[in-house]
Amino acid sequence: MTGDTARRVATARRWFELLGQDILDTPDALIAVTPDHPDIWEGNFAYAKPGADPAGLIAALDTAMTHSRWRVVQGDALTEPHVTAALALAGFAPNAPNIEMLAQGEIASRHSPAAITLHPVDTPADWDAMTPLIRADHEEGKRTGPISPDLGDALIALMRLESPRDSYSLLLLEGEPVGYGMALACPGGLGVLEHLFCRADRRGRGVMSAYIIEASARLRHQGCDAIFLDALSGEAAKHLYAALGFAPVATTCRWTRQIGD
Repeated sequence: MTGDTARRVATARRWFELLGQDILDTPDALIAVTPDHPDIWEGNFAYAKPGADPAGLIAALDTAMTHSRWRVVQGDALTEPHVTAALALAGFAPNAPNIEMLAQGEIASRHSPAAITLHPVDTPADWDAMTPLIRADHEEGKRTGPISPDLGDALIALMRLESPRDSYSLLLLEGEPVGYGMALACPGGLGVLEHLFCRADRRGRGVMSAYIIEASARLRHQGCDAIFLDALSGEAAKHLYAALGFAPVATTCRWTRQIGD
């Protein structure tokens, strides 16, 4: 994998993370702002623009985030080293890194995937069926980190507000919802898989492998030449992704500072 590949993935990831957000475009940053949910990092964060002045980035973030006690900058392959160095000097702390993984060739399992059905999440009833699974994901915290019930409610509201129609699917095993995932074609020919979760009592049966294979095939049919996803560096799912054909491309890191600390 080359630096160009890492930057291509970062460009697609930025598009995806900013999708549906209210964006403040400043000389040094693109800033997502969600005043209704001030403690949700996914809705209140910045990306540094190429050539960004770190002081300008931090000042713009402070101006945009008067509604929140958090200052969050997403670091990726497009974030220049002097920016992250300045963030560290200014008291921003790096969170656990995510591994961006890309599949350019065949996505396949060495084992037989489960016979699942994908049900598009479209109606309020679909969201009602998916909500207990999202809460189970939050309570487990392996993929999301620890999330309180109040924070979880805000995240679910943000997911419903920002998700493109039919991008989420419920994973049905023998007619029962056991997991969910998101698949979306990005500009530039990459497809992204995100928010992948299967109930703990249904793991080990090939449910998530089946979803990744099927969702990736659909994205290829839409014209995507490669598929990417990410995994927390400490998350066991990274080994499943590697076994299916995804290779590490780069790491991303969320830099955070709490005002008043």
